[in-house]
Amino acid sequence: MNRRSHSLFPLVVLTLMAGVSVWLDRVTQQDQTVKTDRSRHEADFSADNLTLRRFDLTGKVQYILVADRMVHYGDDESTELVRPRLDYLNRPEPVRIESEFATVSKDGETVVLTDQVLLRRAAHKGKPESTLRTDQMTVWPDDEKMRADKPVKLTQGQTVITAEHMESDNIVGEVRLHGQVRGTLYRTNPTPKP
Repeated sequence: MNRRSHSLFPLVVLTLMAGVSVWLDRVTQQDQTVKTDRSRHEADFSADNLTLRRFDLTGKVQYILVADRMVHYGDDESTELVRPRLDYLNRPEPVRIESEFATVSKDGETVVLTDQVLLRRAAHKGKPESTLRTDQMTVWPDDEKMRADKPVKLTQGQTVITAEHMESDNIVGEVRLHGQVRGTLYRTNPTPKP
């Protein structure tokens, strides 16, 4: 009997090794993808004091985006910015757009600015500084287009114009105001007398 137990020992060890081998194979062959809970909107990374520069085809800086904080979310690939400032520098009169908060689309082509949105165009060639204020504005930075679906207030010198909606193409230099447009216009140069 003692001899028999010695002869079964290698068989028991081989059986255990086979079982462990099968277990290891199953563990290592499992799906390697990380399963995430898509119902939770949690940040996967963040950065403080962000600066992003976009260059045009000639190598000149088209715009600079600066934010106090950036937070990226992996579930929907969105990005949120705290205190963003967008400066267009490729023109004679620099333009700055700023707000308290912004959301950037997955592809990075659309930015929705919210909370105290302010656009400021510097004075140039006898034209005073102009500003636009609203609560929300959608910006397409590469195309230099903007749309505000909330009420806007535009000022240039003493001129003040309000409207319910606004669309703008910065490259063409066109601004379209919609819905209950009201304003007081002041000429910068006096009208010549007849």
